[in-house]
Amino acid sequence: MAVGPTRRAVLAVSAAAVPLLLSACRGVQVLGTPPPLSQDVRLLRSAIAAERLMVSRYRKAVALAGPAGHPTVTALTGILTEHEQHLAQLTARLVVPAGSASRLPPAAGASAPLPTGLTAVLGVLKTAEQDASNTLASQLLGVPPSLAQLMASISASEATHVPVLGSLGRAR
Repeated sequence: MAVGPTRRAVLAVSAAAVPLLLSACRGVQVLGTPPPLSQDVRLLRSAIAAERLMVSRYRKAVALAGPAGHPTVTALTGILTEHEQHLAQLTARLVVPAGSASRLPPAAGASAPLPTGLTAVLGVLKTAEQDASNTLASQLLGVPPSLAQLMASISASEATHVPVLGSLGRAR
């Protein structure tokens, strides 16, 4: 005679399995909503959006500045390259779980048109650089040291763009 599990054991296992089966029907909903983004991730995403906006503005400015080789175009292209490097460094630090909708936050205001005249564009860029530098510098205490170091470096770089843009505006 073969001895199998007792009736009592089968009933106990069945009773224990009912909650598991019910929760499995709801899939990942049983885990609840994902936690909110941490402060440093929110600041990083904000910095990425700001750099994407700056890159977009500089690309438009280079297109308005004239033919390749013109000193203003050369200077703007150099600053654009620096902003593309800033963006690459920032996005490399953003870790997004698999299956997330978007790796990068949208660049707020990227579609906002620049003025038509190059002198006005340089003024807008100069103000944007100063604002970006101030914003990054004000956020340094809210992020981990390695991110603070990167943000401080980017802030300093953006601050150096302000006098360059001012001299380009005066040269015109």
